[in-house]
Amino acid sequence: MGFEEVTGHVNAGAFAGWMRYRFPMNRRSVLHLAAGASGLAALPTIAQESQAKSFRFLFATDIHVQPERGAGDGWKQCIAKMNAVAAAASTKADFLITGGDLIMDALEVGIDRARLEWTLFDEGLKTLALPAYHTIGNHDVVGWSSKAVVDPGHQDYGKKLFADRYGEGKTYRSFDHGGWHFVLLDSIGRNATTGDYEGRIDDDQLAWLEADLAKAGKETPVVLVSHIPFYSVWHQVVKGPSFALDGKALVANVFEFRKLLESHNVKLVLSGHGHVLEKIELGKTRYIQGGAVSGMWWKGPVHGNPEGFGVIECKPDGSFDFAYESFDWKVRA
Repeated sequence: MGFEEVTGHVNAGAFAGWMRYRFPMNRRSVLHLAAGASGLAALPTIAQESQAKSFRFLFATDIHVQPERGAGDGWKQCIAKMNAVAAAASTKADFLITGGDLIMDALEVGIDRARLEWTLFDEGLKTLALPAYHTIGNHDVVGWSSKAVVDPGHQDYGKKLFADRYGEGKTYRSFDHGGWHFVLLDSIGRNATTGDYEGRIDDDQLAWLEADLAKAGKETPVVLVSHIPFYSVWHQVVKGPSFALDGKALVANVFEFRKLLESHNVKLVLSGHGHVLEKIELGKTRYIQGGAVSGMWWKGPVHGNPEGFGVIECKPDGSFDFAYESFDWKVRA
């Protein structure tokens, strides 16, 4: 999303107290990065987790790696901080989930530029000491823009680059860990009229989601990850209560499948896209936009919130805690 027209402050006070908070836990065995990045077979099933314990994972979204402004170095600095958090006795974490917009932009640039950005992202990722599971964002999709320069017939057009690199040919999937069920969604739809992306979960994915949640069961606590948020109020906070959103800001068809989610034990929905820290609680579900690793696209903090990532502790009783960690990035020209 763009930020040039956005001014104001969103929940900075509410999140400020989280910045240095830590949660104690026992160390779980760290899975090999290769197994985590390539598939889900290494992850234990719920049935295998007969004596579940609290565990933590990290959530890093809107990384927007690019050659400019030292973004590649910034990504590596963020990973160094995540490695430190994951290894510390008081904050050990089992894996990382990314929330989309991993690279600066594939929508409106040439394929060589997009591949360069993916290379920079991968160079940083190699230094991560945790398994990583990736969510697709709008900026990770090649050419879904009215300003696209990549031909629709190109072999890497659309979501193929992301799917081949990080999804074993898919853009959504799920896994079980520590008695919890995790679902990584593809919230990037396409407007048939303009050719631009929009927030939408398509029908095939919804059918898969219904079957996936049914398999997980009604009682299993669930974490959903969607790059584009289901709900948000920050636009109205900074632009006025009557500000009308376009189809890119939120998942447009969430109303159509909200009852599916309500019929299961969805505890947390994590998202990115807006680069803000925002927490909304509706019924039994908390919706959290997780800030941004890149801040305002590596130009500084967003509404007072620094560049950073989330630390989530999941507990056996189905509750969780969220904290936000800065990695003390200094803006470069």
